[in-house]
Amino acid sequence: MVEVVRLSRLDRLRLAIFGLTLLAICLLAARVGAPPLYERLGYALDDWRQTHTLLATPDTRVVLVDIDEHSIEAVGPWPWPRALIAQLVRTLFTQYGTRPVGLDILFPEASQPDDDAALLDVARHYPLVFAQTFSFATTDHPPRVGQIGGALAVREPAGPMPVASGFVGNFFSEPGLCVGHVSPHTDPDGVVRDVAPLIRYGDHVYPMFAWQLLACGSGGKRAATPPDPAALPGVADGLFHVPFRRTAATYDVVPAVDVLAGKAPASLLRGRYVVVGSSALGLNDHIAAPIDPWLPAMVVHAELLDALLDLTDAAPTASHLAFARWLPLAWAVVTLALLAGLSRLRRAALTLPVAAATTALWLAALLWLRELPADQIALPLVPAFVFVFVQAPLEWIASLVAMRAFERRFSQYLPQSVLRHIMRRADQNALKPQRRQITVLFADIEGYTMLAEQMPPEQLVAMTEVVLTRLTQCVYDTEGTLDKYMGDALMAFWGAPLEQPDHARRALDCAQAMLREVAAINREATALPHGRALRVRIGVNSGSAMTGELGSTSRQSYTVIGDAVNVAARLQEYARTAKTDLLVGQETARLAAGYPLKMVSEVTLRGREAPERLFVLDEAEAMLDAVC
Repeated sequence: MVEVVRLSRLDRLRLAIFGLTLLAICLLAARVGAPPLYERLGYALDDWRQTHTLLATPDTRVVLVDIDEHSIEAVGPWPWPRALIAQLVRTLFTQYGTRPVGLDILFPEASQPDDDAALLDVARHYPLVFAQTFSFATTDHPPRVGQIGGALAVREPAGPMPVASGFVGNFFSEPGLCVGHVSPHTDPDGVVRDVAPLIRYGDHVYPMFAWQLLACGSGGKRAATPPDPAALPGVADGLFHVPFRRTAATYDVVPAVDVLAGKAPASLLRGRYVVVGSSALGLNDHIAAPIDPWLPAMVVHAELLDALLDLTDAAPTASHLAFARWLPLAWAVVTLALLAGLSRLRRAALTLPVAAATTALWLAALLWLRELPADQIALPLVPAFVFVFVQAPLEWIASLVAMRAFERRFSQYLPQSVLRHIMRRADQNALKPQRRQITVLFADIEGYTMLAEQMPPEQLVAMTEVVLTRLTQCVYDTEGTLDKYMGDALMAFWGAPLEQPDHARRALDCAQAMLREVAAINREATALPHGRALRVRIGVNSGSAMTGELGSTSRQSYTVIGDAVNVAARLQEYARTAKTDLLVGQETARLAAGYPLKMVSEVTLRGREAPERLFVLDEAEAMLDAVC
């Protein structure tokens, strides 16, 4: 027959926590219902990863032409004439031989016809990319300024992408010119971490600025073959995570005034992609980024261009992408199972270090595996979070409740020193049934039946309480365990629940203390009838026995069962026949070698077949030892 395992209430709670946490992990992995706290944790981890994985080497493919404070001071206040912008761009192409140039500048309205014509003439003959931006405002009158361009043919299904409600474009509408959007995606904390590769407006789809820098080339030829913007790795909800790998300081930056004057180092520009933007404070073209709270926006486009160039040169394999996508989920599930198993085994001292170790290992993995999806990097920390803030408090409360219940149950027959020791070690297993070498003591008030006949019940109860209280204190003073009271008798033992190598000597010390207490009671008592004196018969024996919480399925108590217990009870009975107050078994005498005992006889006790050597206290030797 298969035994039915009954789960405790705590086990059911553990199972519920495990199931709910597993469900939450699966929902978060599927990007369903992520709470704000989880998103903020993901932001914090991603920002930490970005700031700790920055490259120190300068980029050799992209250069920034900066309309900085010095250039504005030298050339004149912004906005510059578009003929001057055209001159700047033409110089980059003709004198410095750059690759495509991107203007991170908006030209929403027409200006002087000659200036506009000069700028458009450069765009018709060279790979020049203009910028435009989209609005996602839900107002009744979203902005619609200028003309938008650069639309791509929509291939269904195009996948998720943001849908714009308005735009700020440029003054021209020539379909052959290259235009890319520079619309950032700002997270709730105001930081830009993502950019939409594609934005839908009306019936058309518009690519991002960096993608157009790769797609647009001179004479209708592409400068490179960029990856499909709808199939970029790591795109979630239509957003591409900006892989910040460099600060503005690690890009080669050329002031715009140096290009106009022909003084820029040719080695910094020739054969490179160029992003023209501004770091000037007055132009306010900055964003908050994970690596810099005041980052020039042109650096974001340079970062995106770098990432696209990397993907063009060496696109990650499908297996690599699958590994990066599934690793957070697998890590979270394994960690959850490990922590749940340790909690079930009540390995609290090990569970917390394991939770800390898995967290530290995952943080190290974040620095090593940059391909991990940004919106999933917090997932493996969910089990540790649940353990620290849910499981651990529950385990602590359950342990506290169990220890309080344990204390209430066993304070009646365990001495406080033993009880404190067990609670300090949280060792409730010490009370489970197990075989131990112990010493048992039985003590019985002689003539109790006659006293009951001669004394009022109230007086008898009071006397019994006094006697048993003082005898019990002798047990506790020697760190013994009170098993039970049996009317006018008590049973105690040593060697369990805590191991006591000197359990035999402790029991004998207790027996002597009991005899002294009885003598003191007789000296103090005045209410015993006919001047009678109390007398206690004690039997002590040692041996192997089963100790633990024993009994029926409905009621159990901590006790001992075994032949050693039976012999101790027989010794207590035979003490009256032997005319002695204390009778000690042969195994106790052997274990307490050197104790002042002497053998008095060898008899066969009631209910037994083998004879037992009996020992009594050698009072003369005991007195001599006391004097010495």
